[in-house]
Amino acid sequence: MFCEKCGTKNKPETKFCEKCGHKIELKKSQKNNNALINKFKSLSKQNKIVMLIVLTITIIALITLSILLNNPIKKMEDYLLSYYDNYSENNNKELIEMGKILKSNRNDEKILNKLKNTTNRAMTRWVKNFNTEYKDSKELNDNYQKVSGALKEIYNYYNGLEYMLDNNLYKEYKNEILTLYYSKTAYFEGTKYAEENNSHEAYYYYQKVDSLDCYYSKANTFVKEYIKEEITTLKEKADELVNINNESSYEEILEAYLEKLKYLNENNIINKIDLSNTEDYQNLYKETLKIILDNINKIIPKKEAELKYQDIIEYIDNTLELLKSNSNTEEYKELTKLKEKYNEKLPDSLIDKYRVSYKGARYSKSPLKIYDIEYKNSLNFSFDGETQYVVYRLNGEYKKLKTTIVRGEDWDKEFNGTIIIYGDDKELYRNDNITKNSDLQADIDIDITGIDDLKIEFITTSESASGPYFYIYLVEPYLYK
Repeated sequence: MFCEKCGTKNKPETKFCEKCGHKIELKKSQKNNNALINKFKSLSKQNKIVMLIVLTITIIALITLSILLNNPIKKMEDYLLSYYDNYSENNNKELIEMGKILKSNRNDEKILNKLKNTTNRAMTRWVKNFNTEYKDSKELNDNYQKVSGALKEIYNYYNGLEYMLDNNLYKEYKNEILTLYYSKTAYFEGTKYAEENNSHEAYYYYQKVDSLDCYYSKANTFVKEYIKEEITTLKEKADELVNINNESSYEEILEAYLEKLKYLNENNIINKIDLSNTEDYQNLYKETLKIILDNINKIIPKKEAELKYQDIIEYIDNTLELLKSNSNTEEYKELTKLKEKYNEKLPDSLIDKYRVSYKGARYSKSPLKIYDIEYKNSLNFSFDGETQYVVYRLNGEYKKLKTTIVRGEDWDKEFNGTIIIYGDDKELYRNDNITKNSDLQADIDIDITGIDDLKIEFITTSESASGPYFYIYLVEPYLYK
């Protein structure tokens, strides 16, 4: 307690100054303080502790509030929230204030990085919140204009400043909301057509809905059902081409499924919709292809036993032709390897070998058509009353000769002839008394292992009525190693 007259400090309870004797008057505030002190002293120990705790909490709260109110991170959060909630093209009040925060902390890298994280979190939340359901296109457009506009204004105002919104992050946000905007627009269009029962147009828009879109699940359900219906129709029409039964041969089954695969290739686009990219179509396609490959593998042993490698290659070629648009598939690659394998086994044509000598016998490398059957090449012998022959040099390279005897179409009388085949002057084959109506036994299949020179002889005493115009043929004479 200080004396008002001389300024001497006295004890609190002193009524007169100890130095000058002046009466000490208590001011009202002092009286109140003394009263509070006396009142506090009169409290119990427990109540005093409670009061001190309350007082401490109040002081801490006031200090914390003061810090928060002056915290640049908290201020930035508040300004960003206010800017977005009250966004308009002409409002840059919050932008100015946020700029001040950045400017005042420009020398504190730690604070700047915290501000950067704060702005990134806020704008990421804006973009994320854009991906929601809307009641109509107008609400969608309004929200798109808001979020895209807010991001654009911030980017332009701060010139791509990394602590606010740098170029890379702006592009990322911009692309994401643009993708979602187009996706949601497509969903609303699809819904409009679905309500009009225009399934084709609804599908066209629904299949554009992005997988990130909250509408994707609904749109994808419609797309799957629509595709399922189209695939079912396609399958029913394709199955109509498969006219087989339990008695059908592997060749007949193969031909039927090749037709089915061809139909799938030619009808994979319906109403301008490419079905080939759908899982249902691909499963149907693979199922058909599997049956084709299974039947090729079933046919091969028989054709191999008959040495008809060209038939195997023809089946493979027919399948490869249908698969040429899918040349990167494992099936295409396997068939290509299989074709190479049988290409190596293809026989050589006898008429391509060196002719040691010949008389009368002719050959043709051009296709020959007899009784509506076409043959690739042939040896020709005419009925001219003389023996005819041809000798080919084989050099012991082959093991088998296969060919077929075919009578010409215009025999005008009962010609009679004999075909004999020699290997190094040893008779290997004979077919006597070949006439117009005789039992021909047309197929020739003989062992020529180690033979150097092969001679084919045609003997006849029948003379042509008007010249050597009537022929007998050995068609497609092939040599096998």
